[in-house]
Amino acid sequence: MRTRTREVVRMLATFRHSAHCRRLRAAAAAQESRALADEETQDEVQEDERTESSSVDEWLASRKPHRGMH
Repeated sequence: MRTRTREVVRMLATFRHSAHCRRLRAAAAAQESRALADEETQDEVQEDERTESSSVDEWLASRKPHRGMH
């Protein structure tokens, strides 16, 4: 009877350990996907900023300065 109790306790500990490992893997995968999404968002923002700054530069270059203006 005692050996069965030990086996059951070990089995429950194994199940608990497996569940903990699954949670850790899921959390790591979620963190990695968030990091990847943040990285893509930053790339898009930088690209938008480059586009905006180049269009502003083109607009400023195309304007003719007024007389008497520096």
